[in-house]
Amino acid sequence: MIAAIKKRINADSVRKFYMSDKYPMLICALVAIGSIFGIEFYLGILHTLLIFGAFVFSKSIRPVVISLLTYVMQLSVPHSPFYPNYSDYYYTGWRLPAFIGIVALTAAGAVIFIINNRLYKKVSFKKTPLLLPLIFLSTAFLLNGAFSGRWQLDGTVFGFANAVVYLFVFLIIYHGFSDDESSGELAKYFAYISMLIALVISAELIAHFITADNIFVDGSINKVAVALGWGIWNLIGVSLSVLIPVIFYGMHTNKYPWLYFAVATLAYIMAVLTMSRNALVFATLAYAACVIISCFVGEQKKAFRIITIAGVIGAFILTIVLWDKIYALLGDYFSRGLSDNGRFALWSAALDNFLEAPIFGKGFYGLEVDDSMLASFGPLAKQAHNTVFQLLSATGIVGLASYAYYRYSSLEPIFRRPSLMKSMMAMSVAVLLLGSLLDNFTFNIYPMFHYTVALVIIHKAKEENNE
Repeated sequence: MIAAIKKRINADSVRKFYMSDKYPMLICALVAIGSIFGIEFYLGILHTLLIFGAFVFSKSIRPVVISLLTYVMQLSVPHSPFYPNYSDYYYTGWRLPAFIGIVALTAAGAVIFIINNRLYKKVSFKKTPLLLPLIFLSTAFLLNGAFSGRWQLDGTVFGFANAVVYLFVFLIIYHGFSDDESSGELAKYFAYISMLIALVISAELIAHFITADNIFVDGSINKVAVALGWGIWNLIGVSLSVLIPVIFYGMHTNKYPWLYFAVATLAYIMAVLTMSRNALVFATLAYAACVIISCFVGEQKKAFRIITIAGVIGAFILTIVLWDKIYALLGDYFSRGLSDNGRFALWSAALDNFLEAPIFGKGFYGLEVDDSMLASFGPLAKQAHNTVFQLLSATGIVGLASYAYYRYSSLEPIFRRPSLMKSMMAMSVAVLLLGSLLDNFTFNIYPMFHYTVALVIIHKAKEENNE
């Protein structure tokens, strides 16, 4: 049936459409419009059909990547099953079977893509980087809490979900790109779609700031109201922060460099306005590092030196002149300061879990959390908000050792034959990994997709250079 449909359609024209720069623009428009106007379910059906078409007609995973990175972002605030509304919109009436159909169609498309491109023949220890450490790590995830009194089936399901993200998503993206797509070409495309994603998130945030009734309280941004349909402040903040280095890479390599710079700056500003202290720290470090690099690398380095000096002076003057308004607007940062917000207690509980079950830990759901604001955000709050403590608590020494092996293997190519591309991709990875020392990002599933694409590009470069 699929073959018959492809014969009736000009497959080459369809592939050309999917591989064009206009296609990710279409996807991002569907995502932003659906989320902002609350029609995401209807546009999501169209989005899913486009994904299925990409799987069927494309010889590269490339057109699917933009959907992988944005699909959840089309959730609107009123219909979100997550905080703060916990809506049952997707579980009622005809929408539940339609949602099941969406999942089934997407899975079917992925299977067709794997079979058509024979990806199963490409997977081997010789041809696939990180395969052995990923197998070890995935096994540790599945064994979380084994032989402990705190083991739960939910923990195994959650461990399986993480294994799918770390292992399967890496495999399908790494082997899904066609052989004639170089790491440099992929990096440029990644920078382009990262710029578009930053515009999507920024548009959703701006719309939320305009329409939400409780977003401003006495002139200050109400942190707990900074929640889009797909995530709260910390998730939104890191989703913007990881984009900044990749967008800067696009500024150095793609057309319209100043557009990339403007969007990177917008992404930084919006990351700060999420009121996520994590984003404030790591987005600032990433943005500053990218600006400094741009002062010494690329065709715009002279202009950047002028812009940097002018920007620092301008920011200093504006801070002095508008300090009262800035202090009021960002008041939550000043009131919270360096408080741990319950993290120290979580880390202590995680360490206790490890000491009680040092081999396999007590599972992903084995961490006791007090009835606090952290607990109100559901299962993901039952994590240590620190990758190391979380691994010790949930998977014990087996999980931590597997992760250490994986982490060394994954990052080692960055230090061989350093390049601007590797550095910018690595900086994006670093933003997520360092932020995960204070939060749950490495186990939040969704932030790992952007991380995985960056990691694939790094390892593609290693393969090309025979490093």
